[in-house]
Amino acid sequence: MFEQEIRENMPILFALSTCPRCQRMKTFLENHGIVARIVDVDLLDSSEKQKHLKFLSRINPAVSFPTLVVGETAVLGEDYRGVREVLSL
Repeated sequence: MFEQEIRENMPILFALSTCPRCQRMKTFLENHGIVARIVDVDLLDSSEKQKHLKFLSRINPAVSFPTLVVGETAVLGEDYRGVREVLSL
């Protein structure tokens, strides 16, 4: 799961569709012209949700949102400094 995105350092944003912090992160990425794979975990069907949460729990054991994954690096929450650093903005 997400092997190509990780290999190519394509940002993956794990979010919840109703989360204000997640919405702000989506807007931040959009405003900076960052193309990311957005995964609104709460909108996935049950089996897909379980797969995604299992993947996310290996990266972020707290399974908190938003979580931005770029390659082998994860930025948790609204850490815009960390996002700028990992994306070289």
